[in-house]
Amino acid sequence: MTVSEIIGFAVGIKTTGDVDIITVTYTDIEIQAMANKVLAEVGNRRNDPHPALTKQEQQDFDTLCRAIVAVKGDVEQQANKKANGNRTIFETIVRRVGFLPKGIGKKHQRVFESKTSEKGSFHVGVPSEGRNCTYVFQYGITPTVGVMPLTWSDFIPIPTTELIVNGLQSGTIVGVNYAVVMHPTLSKKAITEPAQVNPVSAKSKVVSSLPINKFGKISITHNVSLLNFSDVIYIIIP
Repeated sequence: MTVSEIIGFAVGIKTTGDVDIITVTYTDIEIQAMANKVLAEVGNRRNDPHPALTKQEQQDFDTLCRAIVAVKGDVEQQANKKANGNRTIFETIVRRVGFLPKGIGKKHQRVFESKTSEKGSFHVGVPSEGRNCTYVFQYGITPTVGVMPLTWSDFIPIPTTELIVNGLQSGTIVGVNYAVVMHPTLSKKAITEPAQVNPVSAKSKVVSSLPINKFGKISITHNVSLLNFSDVIYIIIP
């Protein structure tokens, strides 16, 4: 992982207030402070797979990595105790606080992630929710990793799971999130026949289905959002 990816991972840790992860060696705020210190020191070298670091920069980066490992151990221990052998409960807890559980022979599951991109751009990918979906992205510029953008872009609805945005200044920090809308299959027969709606996966909190009235028409309510946005990931523009 690059320094940028380590920083992004660090600010995604969310143990504060979790009902199952009670005690951690380092709080979320402490880890975020470490991550921001490394970011300030490394600057434009953060995306280099093998950046040349000064002695102080290396020490601060190592401190951040050790903190992440320490919290990882805390999370695994407490999640295992709560799960009591139930793999599903264990995975739910560790994912909820920002970690990915080790696989047990399963195919790699895609997650909402930042991908390698060209200078002045970002590239994100999200899990597929099947056919007949629209993926709605939005992003905003923020001064600090972990701080929500005050202003967001217009919604970007696309039919694919990957998005590339260019024309950004190197060093800019952006926050990105997304939502998914599943399209109903509207009946072509008499209006008395109900429309068929794609089932929404209980595992995916970002998916919503368009509401259908008794006549099989899409019917929305004023000032009620159709979108369930994901958590924000933060990207430092190369």
